[in-house]
Amino acid sequence: MKTQIDRLRQCPPDVLNKIEIIISDNCSSDDTREVVLKAIDEGFPCIYNRNKENLGMDGNFVTCFRMAKGKYVWLLGDDDSILPEALIRIIEELEKEAEYGLVHINRNVSTFNESFIKYTDSDLFARTISYNTTFISGNIVRTKYVAQIDFEKYMGTWFTLMPLYITAFLKEENNLLINFRVFEEPKDNKRNGGYNYFQVFVKNYLDIWGEYKEKKAISIKTYEYLKKDSYKALIAPHIYGFFLYNKRDHNYKLDDAWKIIFQYYGTKPYAYSYMIKYVCRRAIGKVRRSWLK
Repeated sequence: MKTQIDRLRQCPPDVLNKIEIIISDNCSSDDTREVVLKAIDEGFPCIYNRNKENLGMDGNFVTCFRMAKGKYVWLLGDDDSILPEALIRIIEELEKEAEYGLVHINRNVSTFNESFIKYTDSDLFARTISYNTTFISGNIVRTKYVAQIDFEKYMGTWFTLMPLYITAFLKEENNLLINFRVFEEPKDNKRNGGYNYFQVFVKNYLDIWGEYKEKKAISIKTYEYLKKDSYKALIAPHIYGFFLYNKRDHNYKLDDAWKIIFQYYGTKPYAYSYMIKYVCRRAIGKVRRSWLK
């Protein structure tokens, strides 16, 4: 927390005064309270909330969103270190006349060449951000849509906030992609997991998108694109890693993995072709590395 506060303090005071900073302490047992109160005493502008009990990850997220009073709300973890120059540019852009449902940060760029890309086609925007709707820190959303979401319905899916992001960009005419580096590189890129990987990234993920397909809020074509895109980027590599390569240095649960995979992808030819391509690429890579030794 101290690192995050110190990073924000690098922004000019007039920039910090334009935003509402809320720190929600989920009944932590560390020194969060002392660090935040000390920063407030030193003039750091923020609202500090400490939950009376641990509400769980989802509960604390929702608490933050419901406390927000600004036009947009951006949820960050205490390890999401924002580059001050990026925050300044984002605020300048959001102060302009255009209003957006969702502002998404492309986390796959490493340069700081300023680039904002405006979208007026919601289906195209959905296909562009795709499975990165699950990247919480990468989404800045219109606050007015918070009250429209039944968050309790999605508790335990690991994607409690995803319906908020989708609803916001579908209901607004304009959405925005930030195509430059916003965060410092994390010191530890590893994710500990702890959840059922295929339950979360196949069933839960596709069921949420499926709700919008059934309501005709997104087209069947877009839904199928999203389904295929997530398989290619998230599912096929993990099928290989967990089952074919027998990777064990993870903390994911794999209960009913094959049942879930076949339920959602069993009739899709690409599910098999991608796996064949993936295995072949890996095999060729191993051969090449052996030649170079």
